[in-house]
Amino acid sequence: MSDFTVDVDFLAKLSKDLQGCASELEEGLKALKDVGPTGLGFDFLDDSCAHFQDKWEYGLKKVHECVKVLHEGLDQVQQNYAGTEQGLTKAMSGGN
Repeated sequence: MSDFTVDVDFLAKLSKDLQGCASELEEGLKALKDVGPTGLGFDFLDDSCAHFQDKWEYGLKKVHECVKVLHEGLDQVQQNYAGTEQGLTKAMSGGN
């Protein structure tokens, strides 16, 4: 029989790291908005910047959706494993 362990602290850290990832993407988007997609001196650069900003916003929205689902799922998994460990510890120690 193989050993199977779950590090609930690692699951919590992973969930937090995922949220940080989305925050960093937001900061990049904010910086791009602050610069603005126009006024770079060339129409093709302005158009490219606007196109990139639109794609970034769309991608960021999708990342947020995924991070939210993963965060909720990881929280549930963490709670389930913690509850299982507590139940097993209680059962093994003869506690009620």
